[in-house]
Amino acid sequence: MKQVKQIKKLSSQAGETIFETLVSLMIAALALFMLAGAITSASGVIQRSKTQLDAYYSANETGVVGMSSGGTAVTDGVTITDADTGSVIAEKSITYYTNETFSQYPVIAYKLGG
Repeated sequence: MKQVKQIKKLSSQAGETIFETLVSLMIAALALFMLAGAITSASGVIQRSKTQLDAYYSANETGVVGMSSGGTAVTDGVTITDADTGSVIAEKSITYYTNETFSQYPVIAYKLGG
């Protein structure tokens, strides 16, 4: 009985209906529309990112945040110790630079001294 059904399906001349074809075309068109929206959105994100990076680099043209005008420098000492023994390995001075003028969040970088 099961073999007879399979043979009937294979020899059947019935095809897709016009409704099924239209639904599949609508699904494909919707997918392409969504892809176009994603590409447009991604290009907008890239452009905004490039604009912000350009603004960042122009505000800090020396390459270290805060070394150009508008930044704040703070120098402090850091002691590096061995975790096992607690002995001092090195003492370094570090200058922290913050630039609050770039965005709503301060940008912080550091320069290791001697």
